[in-house]
Amino acid sequence: MSDALDLIAEAEATLRRDIAPGGPDARYHALLAANALAMAQRELARPSRDVTADVAAIRAGAHDHDADLHARLLAAARLRAWIADPTTAEEPA
Repeated sequence: MSDALDLIAEAEATLRRDIAPGGPDARYHALLAANALAMAQRELARPSRDVTADVAAIRAGAHDHDADLHARLLAAARLRAWIADPTTAEEPA
């Protein structure tokens, strides 16, 4: 969730610093802030999925052929990709 909070904070700062005063780049900064807020909204709207696994165990081969872990990691990667850019894929289940 800290990624979403960071995006919201950056959008707020951009709105105050670059958009409120106006200027030639205001439209660009407004779209940048809107995209950051949309990403944060998608991230906060999805329940977090704990896919934390012991990295040392994975590297040691303890999870070789672990289809469940593979499926969870793949689902988490798809969710993160969709949060970053929903135009690249369908909304994950």
